[in-house]
Amino acid sequence: MVSAVFEDLRNRWTKEQIRKEVDDDVTCLAADTDCTWAEITVMVPGEADVECARVAKRTGCAVLTDDSDLLLHDLGEDGAVLFLESVQTSSGVWNPADPDIRGLRICPYSLSGRLGIPSVQWFAFELQKNHHLRFAELTRIAQESSKATELSSEYLEFLREYQNETADNEVIRGAGQSAQPLDPRVSELYWQYELPGIYCLGDQPHVYLGILNEDSSRRCAWEQGRTYRSLGYSFFNNSRPTTNRFAVVHEFVRRGGRIVAEEITLSGTKTVTSDLDLLRGRLAHAHATFDEGLAPESFWFLYALSDIYRDGSGTTTVPSAKELESFLTNGYMVQSTKWADIHLLAQIQAALYSLRMLKQLFHIAAPDDDLVESSSLLADLPPLHIMMSRQKMIQSFANTRLVRLAVRQVIETYG
Repeated sequence: MVSAVFEDLRNRWTKEQIRKEVDDDVTCLAADTDCTWAEITVMVPGEADVECARVAKRTGCAVLTDDSDLLLHDLGEDGAVLFLESVQTSSGVWNPADPDIRGLRICPYSLSGRLGIPSVQWFAFELQKNHHLRFAELTRIAQESSKATELSSEYLEFLREYQNETADNEVIRGAGQSAQPLDPRVSELYWQYELPGIYCLGDQPHVYLGILNEDSSRRCAWEQGRTYRSLGYSFFNNSRPTTNRFAVVHEFVRRGGRIVAEEITLSGTKTVTSDLDLLRGRLAHAHATFDEGLAPESFWFLYALSDIYRDGSGTTTVPSAKELESFLTNGYMVQSTKWADIHLLAQIQAALYSLRMLKQLFHIAAPDDDLVESSSLLADLPPLHIMMSRQKMIQSFANTRLVRLAVRQVIETYG
């Protein structure tokens, strides 16, 4: 979700594209630039609260959020929080001619003054300890506690989460540009290498893979792209200084009804080079098989499908040609959507997203390395709003003749 929003804000939402998606007049909402929000959309390491608070304190802006914890950060005298659920038009109906949008804006500095305490952190601390007390009583206790000449260790521990500036913040901001094009999961891995003392809390780096919409009685769909992710982790690991390398990466994925850490052993340079050659060969073979008449997104959906065929252990039964045609054009194999369809789509999405992770890891490990040729290998991977959409997959296979040809090629080549 975050990855898709981030990518769309940076690359997708031009005024023209917004106009195609909504019925309302968007003239007043977006300028005539290519991507209105591209330059102000950034990915930050860790929790976004710290960076939002820093910007609010520096500029006096209001942060649009549903997270009340942001009130406990130092937003300065003018910084504020604007709660998303409170945003509405004055009449309750959007009128482009009179775009009057209102919301509940709370300035912690002003609020603490009205409560008679140095900061709202005192009130929050007492609320955490005595959540059953009434508002007036909590305010009274906070007022008394804030007069203490020495802060308790318990209160200092409470404050740690809301400290905006640390000794590492400037280092983080200085290196932040390197991580800008990355999805959150890849960005998290990057920062575990860049600042292991802060972000790599265990002995080895870790990656949390999202929960896919899949059949939980079957093998986790993320198994489908494991080889690509392993290649990406290994390539990135080998690009680091020797003292900043690890032996394994722990992936947190579903196993049955539980979330477990699975260990991926990182390969050396020789194995990585061999795996890269294998990837090039697979992609070249797939392009020779599928390219004729297909849009790039159609090619990648078919490539992921060919991966599933190649790895037969990932499926209970291999679908027939008729079932595959129906799946690509309707989203289901037989009459209506069943768990087999849901899981097959999840496997396709896992394979494609793993290739996306591989592409991003190539980029940060060796952005100008001709050996990788990542720009030509994976350059036309579809964006997330297409890659992770069942409807977009169906739309990309609207040409029945091409679908039949492609399915026949899948079965003849990989079946």
